[in-house]
Amino acid sequence: MPYTSLTWHRAHDLAYRSGHPLAAETVPVDRAIGRVLAGDVTAVAPVPPVDSAVMDGWAVAGPGPWTVLEVDAGPERSRPERTREDAVLHRMRWVRGLTLADGQAVRVRAGALLPARTAGVLVLDRGRVDETGRLTRAPHAQQDEPAPGDHVRRTGEEATTGETVLTGGTTLTPAHVAWAASCGLDMVAVLRRPRVTLVITGAGLAAHGVPEPGTVRDVFGPQLGAYVAALGGTVIGMHHVGLDDRALLAQLGTDAADERQIREATGDVVITTGGTGGSTRHEVRGALAAAGAEILIDGVAVQPGHPLLLARLADGRMLVALPGHPLAAMTGMLTLVAPLLAGLAGAAVPRPGHVRLGADVPAGMRTRLIPYTLDGGVALPSRWRAAGMLRGFAEADGVLICPRDGGETGEVLEEITLPW
Repeated sequence: MPYTSLTWHRAHDLAYRSGHPLAAETVPVDRAIGRVLAGDVTAVAPVPPVDSAVMDGWAVAGPGPWTVLEVDAGPERSRPERTREDAVLHRMRWVRGLTLADGQAVRVRAGALLPARTAGVLVLDRGRVDETGRLTRAPHAQQDEPAPGDHVRRTGEEATTGETVLTGGTTLTPAHVAWAASCGLDMVAVLRRPRVTLVITGAGLAAHGVPEPGTVRDVFGPQLGAYVAALGGTVIGMHHVGLDDRALLAQLGTDAADERQIREATGDVVITTGGTGGSTRHEVRGALAAAGAEILIDGVAVQPGHPLLLARLADGRMLVALPGHPLAAMTGMLTLVAPLLAGLAGAAVPRPGHVRLGADVPAGMRTRLIPYTLDGGVALPSRWRAAGMLRGFAEADGVLICPRDGGETGEVLEEITLPW
């Protein structure tokens, strides 16, 4: 028995709980941004991997003064084709094999490898080197600098080999993947993105230009795929089925006749548009019944977007049926699709935020989802908020969740932040 006319919050929560996390896959770190870690990540090398300089200056050992050691040009010094990179690599190899004795120093740059037994780094403007290669402290320097460890980044001070550096369930940001790379990782295990098939119903949809009288411009085809991507899904197919019940049923059924249908049958979510309202031919409900689907939610007590459906198909795929009116469908994506995809991806449930009203909203018949724009930090409800309108949503900074009693200027209401 489906839940009918649920409140927005109950429908949102049920959609999230209906989406069980998908299997893990291993991807390169640079393709993992926005994905959810399938398990803990441990460092495969210490960070930093070697002692390195924090500042330009001299690596020193002992109390000073110091003799500055100069790198031998090496056996490649006579090669005319030797590049600056060759010289840098040769110096790195030389420093790697160098152990400083008390009273010795070597010139270093910030981030560079330090030789063994470096006590600290004397910063460039705090030292003076005479014509004999003797390094002393500048007059304005402290007589005990550098103190032990000054301006030295020690091996493993951020992380040691085998240390947990990221925990499972983390949604990866650019900073996370940079950190994973610095810990020596090339690949990470993340939960698979939900795969989504889009099915657009309705007759008289014009794909280009200004529609003729009796037809309407298709507003779902151009943007639903990007909307799904912004919510964390991957579109694997899009179909326009008009009012053909058999074509719609073919997208919901389990019988795959070709390679494309086989691929889409292994998807996770089907999103349909249109055919859900009480005054329609009930194309979606009829197809769902014929396909043996289980309807979980039949209607949400909001305006616009009341005739929303959430169902589980016979093969386990989830289906969200959006109304045909544009704004009702766009807010329906936030009501059911956003939490469903988050649940499948193993991400946290997207919680509403809060915003202060900059204008009164009168009472209504049910909870309303109203696009708003921010002006001076307060929310101004759009006047373009009827179910068939798109202008208010196109201009919006978010969507208000306005209760039946309405709201007064200065009152704080819940809001849904848009995913772009």
